[in-house]
Parts: sequence; structure tokens; C-alpha cells
Amino acid sequence: MGSKLMLAGAAIVAALISSSALASVVVVRSLGPSAKAYPPGKTLPEDAKITLQGGDVVTLIGPSTAKTLRGPGTFEAKQVALTSAAGQRGRFGALRSGEIAQNPSIWDVDATQSGKMCITDATKLHIWHPQSQGAATVQIKSADGKSQALTWASGKSLAAWPAALPVKSGAEYELQWPDAADNGKVYFVLVSAPPADLVATAQVLIENGCQNQLDLLVSSASKGGE
Repeated sequence: MGSKLMLAGAAIVAALISSSALASVVVVRSLGPSAKAYPPGKTLPEDAKITLQGGDVVTLIGPSTAKTLRGPGTFEAKQVALTSAAGQRGRFGALRSGEIAQNPSIWDVDATQSGKMCITDATKLHIWHPQSQGAATVQIKSADGKSQALTWASGKSLAAWPAALPVKSGAEYELQWPDAADNGKVYFVLVSAPPADLVATAQVLIENGCQNQLDLLVSSASKGGE
């Protein structure tokens, strides 16, 4: 009896491992009649068939690209999953290092947006500001009342997060701009290990509710996939 249970358990584990290995694309956006069948975060194996009705719009991310499918029609997940190794290195490398022209890395704080921010290394955090023609300053205030000014030099769009305000997972930080009617608020979520590829990155962002970063990931990846 014990050996049968062990064999059954081994079969289940093997099935789970096999299923995990085949999960090569992930749904990041879904609108329309079939949205419940393809919710954000759902993973699909390379050989999956995706059947959409009229009005359906589903965006998938694969190892190195994103693609939007529009119904009606039946599509194959491998359209997104099968990409060249060179494309994967180039696309994800840019997203990780912040080399995307005119855009921040998904791991840099966007000073113009509020919301949850997933980070992989609190000691190397940077904050991005789109205006680089002249110097700009923002006052950053933590939940415990501490405050620190951060300034972007003229011609620079990136600045290191102030060491005087250590980043804590789950903590709120307010961005106070001179003469601004509303202040921005950022909530940090520390990711224990950097994701290995676009699929893993999308899953981490969806699970933690880091929507602004997910939007940037999809936008950047789509440039090479549509």
C-alpha cells in the first residue's frame, strides 16, 4: 500500500514538473467574453490553443516578446513562445539594465506615477524623471515622518534613491513636488530573487499588483513582438 502511494505521489510531482516546464507564456491582459477563461496571470504551455470570440482582446508575454490576440479565432501559444535566443537576451537585457531609449527600466521608480513598485535590490534603486532639460527636485517623505530632498541634475533623468531613506518592503513613500496640487505615493514590494525572463517577470508583477511596471513591460516587449 505504501509503495503504491509513493508511486502515485511521484506521478503527481512529475506531472506538476512537466506542466510547469511547458508553461511558456503568461496572460497579462484580457478583455471580452472570454476574459474569465484567460485571466491575467494564467500560464499556457507552448502547444496550447487559444480560442477567442468576437470582442476578445488577450495580451500574452513569452520569453522575449509580447503579442496581442484579437478574436474571433483560434491561435497557438507557440506564436509567442517560440522566439530566438538572441531576441530573448536583447529584449530582457534592455528591460533589466534600463537601456530602453526615453523610458525607465521597469526596476526604476517612475517619479510621475503612484502605486505599488516591485524592486529586486533596495540598495541599487534609482528614480526616473522624464524632464532632463533642467534641474528638478522632489521631496521624499517616509511614513515615519523622515524627509529627504532628491535632485536631478540638468540633463539627467536618473538619480539614486536617497540613502537617508532606506527602502522597506510594504512601506509608503510620498513624493512632494513644488507647487503641485497632488503628491505621488509609492509602495514598495521587495522581490526576493530577480526574475529570469519576461514570463517570470510578468508573473511576479501580476502577483504583487505592480501594475505600472507591468504596463511598461508589455509596452516595451510589444515593440519587438507585434
